Amino acid sequence: MSTSVIRAMRILELLSEAGRPMTLTALSDDLEIPKSTAHSILKSLTGRGFLDVDEYQAYTVGLKAFEVGASHLRSTNAVEVVIPQLVELTRELGITSHYAILDGADAVYLCKEDPPGLGLKLASSVGARLPAHTTAVGKAALASLPETSQAGFLAAIAGRKDGRGAMEKLHRELAGVRERGYSSDDGDTAQGVRCVAAPVTYPSGPPGSIGVSYLMGSGLEDRMVIDGVMQAALRASEVLGHRS
Repeated sequence: MSTSVIRAMRILELLSEAGRPMTLTALSDDLEIPKSTAHSILKSLTGRGFLDVDEYQAYTVGLKAFEVGASHLRSTNAVEVVIPQLVELTRELGITSHYAILDGADAVYLCKEDPPGLGLKLASSVGARLPAHTTAVGKAALASLPETSQAGFLAAIAGRKDGRGAMEKLHRELAGVRERGYSSDDGDTAQGVRCVAAPVTYPSGPPGSIGVSYLMGSGLEDRMVIDGVMQAALRASEVLGHRS
């Protein structure tokens, strides 16, 4: 693959992770590439709509990049099946629900549903990428996998700086998730926020799960939340299984 293509992808990845506008200087410094090279790539990406540039000459991810990413969602059979389950789950419980899949050491959020008037900003924005071993959705998806399929994801997690010392605890947690049928995260991802997730499984799809997030101490009955999440994940799995 050409060096320019790799650098263009690195620029898009950096901007998507940053979540804020970045200048030419900041981008070239972070990626350790010459300003002249970075400027040429930025000009090309901006001209094609993959990047936007503001009045201060700071760059953000553009609409074209979103369109390309959205085409993946359209081709992912699971999303169109999962969304109605998220809508129903959020309607029943009045809390945020989401669907995420595993990608290496991360859980990537593909869709979500917020209740009306939600004042709390949660980490599960669409496209967000969080460590699989600390999130309820990541642990639920991992636990659903047979050992042979699980090995590659666990190796990726073990290779992370924040994952090296967490493997023994993770193995214990995954055993518990398999036994219970659901996973939880009590403030590991966001302080004061509890997350519960259950796996969505079907023969031809990526390992994923449906989860919810809500404030700890909100008065919600844990069993009601757990049952709702497990039922939503089971319904999605059954529909996807029939389609497969």
